[in-house]
Amino acid sequence: MPSQNAIQSHQPTIHAPTQPSVWRSILLAIAITLALNAVIPYIQHTLHTVSIVEGMIPMGVLMPFFVLVFIVNPILRLAAPQHHLRTWELVIIASILYVSSHTDEFLSRAISVFAVSNYMATPENLWQEYALPHIAPHLLVSNPNGQLDYFYEGLPSHTKIPWHIWVGPLFSWLSFFVAIGTGCITLAILMRKQWVDQERIPFPFAKVIESLAEDNESGIFPSYTKNRLFWIGALIPIFVVFWFMIGYFRPDFPVITLGITGHKIGLGRFVPAFNVNFYFPVVGFAYFTDLQVLFSIWFFYVLTWLQIWSTVRFGIAEGLGTYAGTRQQAIGGFVVFCLWALWIARAHIKTIFQHLFAKSNISDQHEPLSYKTAGYTFIACCLYMIFWLTQAGLFWPLSILVVVFWFLFYLGFAKIVAMTGLVFMESPGLGQYILDYAPPGSLADGDLAMRHLVDSTYQNGKCFAISDAAHAARLLEPLGKHARQVGYALIITLALTLIVSATSTISLGHQGGASNFGSSGSFENGPGYFNRMVSSVRNMGHVSHYGLKITYVLWGALVMVILTIGQYRFTWWPFHPIGFTVVTFNSVQRSILSVFVAWTLKAIILKVGGITLYRKSQPFFMGLIVGYTFALIVAIGVDILYFPGNGHNLYRGD
Repeated sequence: MPSQNAIQSHQPTIHAPTQPSVWRSILLAIAITLALNAVIPYIQHTLHTVSIVEGMIPMGVLMPFFVLVFIVNPILRLAAPQHHLRTWELVIIASILYVSSHTDEFLSRAISVFAVSNYMATPENLWQEYALPHIAPHLLVSNPNGQLDYFYEGLPSHTKIPWHIWVGPLFSWLSFFVAIGTGCITLAILMRKQWVDQERIPFPFAKVIESLAEDNESGIFPSYTKNRLFWIGALIPIFVVFWFMIGYFRPDFPVITLGITGHKIGLGRFVPAFNVNFYFPVVGFAYFTDLQVLFSIWFFYVLTWLQIWSTVRFGIAEGLGTYAGTRQQAIGGFVVFCLWALWIARAHIKTIFQHLFAKSNISDQHEPLSYKTAGYTFIACCLYMIFWLTQAGLFWPLSILVVVFWFLFYLGFAKIVAMTGLVFMESPGLGQYILDYAPPGSLADGDLAMRHLVDSTYQNGKCFAISDAAHAARLLEPLGKHARQVGYALIITLALTLIVSATSTISLGHQGGASNFGSSGSFENGPGYFNRMVSSVRNMGHVSHYGLKITYVLWGALVMVILTIGQYRFTWWPFHPIGFTVVTFNSVQRSILSVFVAWTLKAIILKVGGITLYRKSQPFFMGLIVGYTFALIVAIGVDILYFPGNGHNLYRGD
């Protein structure tokens, strides 16, 4: 069997732009991104159709990108061949769109939190007694004369949206989000050379985007569309989705649910159920993932479930919930993984520091931002986040601690996504989680309140913008000096997207009432954050099973050390450390069957035909992704035409 390095070394070639300007592609990307994020709240909260914000590479990226590749570009080739989009232009558009694709998912959740307090606070829920006194008033939307009620209940006729009650909180929160997002973009740029050139991380998402953006000068469509395997792969999910949609109109029709709906199989009362979900995009992207990584994910899934069964059966993890301490051990392992990521990059980080604060010779001409610009901007973002958290009510040493772990965990998670290529993924740890392991009684009321308030920024554990920015930096590097112009566009677009998405969401709430959204659970879950604040403050100093939790964290750290040593010291070592950190979280659990299928197919293909057959088979798996994406575009169209407001979400993984 060929080595994985040999497999990963085969990458599509992207030539640097020959035109003097890349502004056409940048402006087109900004326009598409802003338009999409203006529409996404309506899709999510009103149409209730296919979710286009879920996943590490969401449909909000794939759908417009594929429309450009397979519809717009062929039309341009026929009507105006000199104006068609080149490969590098499509890559620029995908990169800018990618970084700002997840905005609505976390912003809707954040709005639901900082808007709900003065609307739903009652003597019964105790928010006014235990939560609101510990939160800075400028972070919450006020409710003068019941004007906030209009957002949740709808705006009365001949009444204007009371924007004045939103301006202050929006400015505070959006500035915080801009700092987070800009910090993520600059950190990803600073680490690109280490990950791409030194560690040679595969970046499966980037590989697929590059392959699909292929420029075919001799034809209307990309050359891979002439491959029979591509069409076989594309037609399978198209057939399945279209067949399933027949059931929309004929409830008694025997639909195919494979790849659309899933169910759970009980494994006994001592372990969580097994998720039987099959995702075509997960299989498609995972085919480009390291075989050892895929094996380790499903292997540690099985091993972890055996651990849960045994510890619960014998009462070892009593009181630690459904996952019996395995999530705590995953966080312990994740901390070691993140620290190890810094350690092996120490030479690169040292060089950057020398470049920032002393004279050094380092080439950054092909980076989206210069190292000085990226480094100083990242430091400024961190300082602003510390200031923001402190002003919001968190003790300043804890603010520093949270921000340090915030970006440490973000960095580690971005590396995991770049190595695994799993569409559905969830970070084992986030910056504010570090406060959960403080000694009982060591946190003040304000610290506990802020811990839960900033939870609204967690975006389902996806780590806002960091993995997207890492892939964008990887995609832009071949563009040479032109990448510098795109780097600034990434930050500007992200800031504009936040404004557009927030304005769209607030306007939509005033039109029909945010209480009627009920789509993704964001607004329904808003009150839960304040309920958890009340519970934490009322029970301050009383942390159940604290010693056992810390024991599991330390045990997870020790296991990760052993796995890391084995990975880097022994060529025969079969277990990649990544699998140990992610398998207990919902997103990966839902994908585990697809991971196993992808691993099995890839292992068989490499065993039978080696790297030659592996490369020949790639169009089939690219077809799975393309076919499924276009099928979902049609599904959205069907919902708009026949089921407005009562659509069908065929794509739910996290």
